Amino acid sequence: MSPLPDSMPRRSIIPSWAVCHLLAALTIVILTIAAYHPSLHGPYLLDDTGNLEPVKRWLDGQLDTWNVVFDNRSGPTGRPLSMLTFLLDAWRQQGMESSAFKTTNLVVHLICGILIWALTSQLLATRMDDKRHRNVMALALATIWLWLPMHVSTVAYVVQRMAQLSALWILATVTTYVAVRRHMERHSSVQLQTILWIGVPALAVMAALSKENGVLALPLVALVEWLLFVRQPRPRSVLAFLGMAVGLPAAIAVLYLSVHPDYFVRGYASRDFTLPQRLLTEPRILWDYLGTSFFPLGSSLGIYHDNYVLSRSLWEPASTAVAIVAWIVVSAWAFAWRRKAPLFALGVFGYLLSHCLESGPIALELYFEHRNYLPSVFALVACLGLIAYLPGIYPVTARFRGIACTSLGLLAAIYGWGTWNQASAWASAPEFYALQYDYNPTSPRLLSVMTGRAMLAKDLPSALAYIDAGERYENSSEEGTATLWRMLAYCETGDTPVPAAIYEQLEARSHGRITSYAMVAWDLLGNSVQNGCKGLDTLRTAHAGMHWLDHTTQPGKEQVVWRTRYNVGRILAVGGDLAGAERLVHQAWLESERNNGVGVLLFQLSATLGNVDACEQVLDSLGRAYGRGDRNLDQAVEAFRKAMPDLRKAHPRP
Repeated sequence: MSPLPDSMPRRSIIPSWAVCHLLAALTIVILTIAAYHPSLHGPYLLDDTGNLEPVKRWLDGQLDTWNVVFDNRSGPTGRPLSMLTFLLDAWRQQGMESSAFKTTNLVVHLICGILIWALTSQLLATRMDDKRHRNVMALALATIWLWLPMHVSTVAYVVQRMAQLSALWILATVTTYVAVRRHMERHSSVQLQTILWIGVPALAVMAALSKENGVLALPLVALVEWLLFVRQPRPRSVLAFLGMAVGLPAAIAVLYLSVHPDYFVRGYASRDFTLPQRLLTEPRILWDYLGTSFFPLGSSLGIYHDNYVLSRSLWEPASTAVAIVAWIVVSAWAFAWRRKAPLFALGVFGYLLSHCLESGPIALELYFEHRNYLPSVFALVACLGLIAYLPGIYPVTARFRGIACTSLGLLAAIYGWGTWNQASAWASAPEFYALQYDYNPTSPRLLSVMTGRAMLAKDLPSALAYIDAGERYENSSEEGTATLWRMLAYCETGDTPVPAAIYEQLEARSHGRITSYAMVAWDLLGNSVQNGCKGLDTLRTAHAGMHWLDHTTQPGKEQVVWRTRYNVGRILAVGGDLAGAERLVHQAWLESERNNGVGVLLFQLSATLGNVDACEQVLDSLGRAYGRGDRNLDQAVEAFRKAMPDLRKAHPRP
């Protein structure tokens, strides 16, 4: 075949509109990076330090890779995939600067945006044939999602990479499934069946290994199948896959819960709300998430919501009943329109389904913005479903399209500016906490952080003032916690003796439930005492703690109890009552099912007291964990083994 003459125009393989879309996408990526850039050097927050502590120990040579990745305590699964990415960040940087971790969070955010573009395009392809229009709509939806200001509190909050990665793999799972099913509508093949039976579940497993709510990937797949692929009969392989991947696990979960009916209830022992109160409150919170996502104004964007108003009945507050009725109405509307506007139905039910674990019956805290990271995608899909349905009801003119596109561009620009504005406030600790305090000055959790910052600055009056404010706004169950913080403030800001009134206050409040915040306060006070707090009467403090432990109704196997007992034992030991400390720590060791950290202290106390039998028992338990990657523990076991012959010689058995 002869070549084309030079005068004949050559047709591009790639359509010009596709090139424009690609350039637009690259521009959006660059603008997203620019909007988030101010936050990349911001501070660690809340539980960042605790979750990244194993990574720091790995960097210091104290833990091996296996322990960091697979022995994490962040959740039931340990979230190994998320921990592996944190480890890679520390290895890449050879340090723990927050910028390395936050940069990776931003990359994950961008990948999620790309997947949302792909998923939305695939979803629209089941409803419309015009590839150019559906790519434009998909790109618009992904852009708005990338620039929602609410997501700053997920992307710039290091440890919420767990939520990001879970969302990423869920999006990958659903996108892959929709692509496979679209092809299966026309034909089936071995390759498609392989992706369906191996690829889709593998992506779902990756989601679950990032964070536990990743288990919702396959139920979301089933939701997509029900609403978008309505042609009957469905392929047998699809029905079999959904039965094995969704139906069977659901049946096992129901069976387990029927045998263990207290599974959800027992977690509420350490909460200030009950299961019914949580279930009444969450419908309001779900509407608040939507409001903050699309109308990001003022204090709604703060990350401190620990003082969210609890629903104690349908009418307290009255918005509880309104919120529940509104969700019933919207759900009924979505169900009624599931054929005429399936994307709207998918958005509504996908939003509720993706919230059902973290905003459901599990005894988690009530409100955290990162929980809306994935559900906000479905909220946008619901909006898109309504927009896509409009042309079927009303004629859409070119002028209307122009106004709509202009409005959409203006909305995206507003969101982008809001994201940059929020990210700028996350650039440094002083700016961040000043903004959060402006948003919610009555948050007890924020006030405790401000207390800690005042203690670091050795500013005792400010620390005590923040503690007083926190106690005014906190539940009465935290009165003892406030007193412990007052003691800690005196310890951390200088050598000023703790006033007698504070001991009397602690003794009066040492009863009732030990909360998780009280447990942490005992942890911090124990550390401070071991580091040489000179102004604290350790014996009097420890005796108040022992009284509290004796009068709580909580079982000893609860972490809040045995950890408190362990820390009271530490304080008692510093006060010189080694025999009493040994008894407390031994009980904590048994209640914690022979926790290694508790065991190390117990061995040291028993060795000091010459209790050879106890030392041998503890050493036998610690020895089972020897060589598993915790170098500090290995060194302790080696030292204890070397000490045992001298200990037996000094304290021979009768």
